[in-house]
Order: sequence, then structure tokens, then C-alpha cells
Amino acid sequence: MKSLSSLLISSVVVAISGTASAAVVTQWTFNSSDALLNLTTPYIGSGTASYVGGTAPSVSAPLSGIATGWVDDTTAVSPVVNYRWTMTTFPAAAVASGTAGAKFAVSTAGYQNLVITFGLRNSNTSSKYAMLQYSTNGTNFADFGDVITGTGDAFTSVSRDLSALTSTNNNSNFAFRVVSVFAPGTSAYAAAKSTSTYSTGGTYGFDLVTVSGTAIPSPGAVALIGLAGLVARRRR
Repeated sequence: MKSLSSLLISSVVVAISGTASAAVVTQWTFNSSDALLNLTTPYIGSGTASYVGGTAPSVSAPLSGIATGWVDDTTAVSPVVNYRWTMTTFPAAAVASGTAGAKFAVSTAGYQNLVITFGLRNSNTSSKYAMLQYSTNGTNFADFGDVITGTGDAFTSVSRDLSALTSTNNNSNFAFRVVSVFAPGTSAYAAAKSTSTYSTGGTYGFDLVTVSGTAIPSPGAVALIGLAGLVARRRR
């Protein structure tokens, strides 16, 4: 027969096993069967996506800012169409680095160890370089991770692990931005395609913007861990 401490430890394993693996907190696919709809409502979870720093919908799709989506997005099943969310009207060539792009607000209440992934498509004349920024209050943002380097008229797969930033855990005010930045070591933007010239009319496109995390163990599970340890020590 199992000892009481063994039974308690088994109970703990059962209690927390469902929270150990990563889960999607919020995901935007920007897909729809109606291209005229506002497609910034999350496909999974809740949150808001908005233009920031003067960006606006691209001229090719002024009502919704959409265009053909990333091939890696396999969530669209007919009649739903695979789209990406696009934006243009970026700053002039040598001003406002790190201010213009897209903002995503996501409550991470109940989650920790965040990971952000997305596809970013640069047009040839857009800024080749972008930066992920994060906020713990939804207002003030700080740079995170390496500069994102894009390629003209192609998607770049991006992943950033925020698990070391404990302030982003269980935070109802968490938000992040993806914004254009100057070419490293310079004071001006560089075009995504080497043979093109940077233009304020260049576009960024986003697809499969996903925030993942692990569920924070319930207080009951934490209490079980402490009780199991106490019983084990007393039986020694």
C-alpha cells in the first residue's frame, strides 16, 4: 500500500500536470469569409490590436487593412480566407525610430512564462528592421530581444521568449508592440530590399500573432506541494 506522502505527491502531480504545458492565451489569425469586416478580433482568447505611431490601413485594403495571408497560417478553411493585417504611413527616413507599427494588448491573468510568436511581412520599401517592445502597464514600452530583420516581399517568422520577465506574468495590463527601427548603428531606416529605397508608404503585414504561456498552478495545488513535503519530512 502506498504511504500517505506518496499519495499526496501523486495528488500534486495530478493537480499540476494540466498546467505545466504551454497553452495559447490569445491568437490573431486575421482570417474571415468577409474581407470588409474588421479582422482584428482574436481567433482565440481576447485582446485588442491597433495601429500605433501614425500607421494606418494600406491603400490596397483601406477598409480593413487586409491582404493575402502567410502560408504558415493553416487555420483558414473555406469559406474562410487566409488574410494578413497590413499597415502603412510610417515615419520619414530619419525620425521617430521605435514608435510606429502595431500594438497588441493581452491580459495574461492566470498565465506565466510568456512566449510571443508571429509572422511579419515587409514590403520592399518598408523598414528592414523592427523591434518587439513590451509593457507591463499598457502605456510605457521597453525594447525586448534582438532586432527583427526582414526580407522584401516575404514573411519572417519571429519568436520571443519573455519567461524571464516575471512582471509580464499574471498581468491584466500586458501589451506589446512591433515597431520599425533605424538600421543598427545608424540614424535612418533601411529598405527591406537592398535595391529599393525606404519609403513612408512601405507596408508591414502581420499574421498568426500568438501569445502563449503556462497556467499558474492554483493555490490548492501549491498547498498540496507544501503538505506533501511536510508529511515526507515527518516520516523520515
